[in-house]
Amino acid sequence: MKEKKVQAEQKYPGKAFTRVMGIDVANSTIKVWTDNNENTAYRNTIKEIKDAGLVYSFKTDYQMYVYNQEVYEVGDISAMGSGGRNRNRYDSNAFKIEAIIGITSMLKPGTRERIRLVTGVPSTISKNANIIDGLKASLLGEHKIKSVKWDQVDDIEFEIVEVIVVPQPLGTLYNFVYQPETKDLNQKILARRSLVVDIGWGTLDLAVLESGRVRGTFGFDIGVSDYISDLQEEINNKFPEASINALNPHQLDIALLESYVVETPFGSFDVEKLAEKEKELQAKRVYDAVMGLGLEFNKFFYIILTGGGALQYEKYLKQLFNDPRVVIQKDAVMANVKGFYLLGQF
Repeated sequence: MKEKKVQAEQKYPGKAFTRVMGIDVANSTIKVWTDNNENTAYRNTIKEIKDAGLVYSFKTDYQMYVYNQEVYEVGDISAMGSGGRNRNRYDSNAFKIEAIIGITSMLKPGTRERIRLVTGVPSTISKNANIIDGLKASLLGEHKIKSVKWDQVDDIEFEIVEVIVVPQPLGTLYNFVYQPETKDLNQKILARRSLVVDIGWGTLDLAVLESGRVRGTFGFDIGVSDYISDLQEEINNKFPEASINALNPHQLDIALLESYVVETPFGSFDVEKLAEKEKELQAKRVYDAVMGLGLEFNKFFYIILTGGGALQYEKYLKQLFNDPRVVIQKDAVMANVKGFYLLGQF
């Protein structure tokens, strides 16, 4: 791997780096991918600890971080991320902390990496220079952070020497055309016209690939969070005694991934019919948004569906598109972040 890094430094005219890292700081899940296929994904449950209310913890697997003398906890599912569709989140301090902690989780104490970082933003703001410049400025430079576990405290230092920001679906495109056998991009697929449909937590993003170039990106405020919020309303209507809002969106989403029988402080409730109804409605919203763009669909060789929503709505999306060119991206949840990492290699 060292040889590969040296070669990358020789080819690249910018600042020398020791590690390429892709990161996707989504409101629902933080995902990181780096060398040797090392990767992680965890719920974006980072919150600052500002009080002395903790008397004792029964958990021995908790993880905290100290950054700029502020303490952050990871793993409390009652916490939320830095904001679903807020355009200003990407150059905010909360986004910065989430990204720094995500990067730290992949580094070893005693090393001092120089990182070339690749990340993505929704297509609707990918050309907003003010936001992109602010995001880059907040992350570039040296960072020192303490990783605090039950029985161990480690000091971790690293420098981010470059930040590359791309539209989110570009990650899946790179992932789709990458050939692990040759460690190169499939030129035949690159030459073909393809469409990526990325259904994330807060947004629906699309990218058109043609002749090896991204010819256009599109974005809508449609995402899995709509499925969760609409489902909460339906559950409230049918089972008001459930007090479903006792669970925040993260908690309900996780519960539904495990079982349609959802537990609240007031009992257990079978919401399968309601959930399937909402999935079908959300899949129709996605389909209508995509078809409403007026793209020449008969010219696409591939229509690639990716993101957590592609898995959630897979059955209904396949029925709606009814097209053999439709592909559900393998490992759709991690496809973008792996692609960000690959993009950093080229």
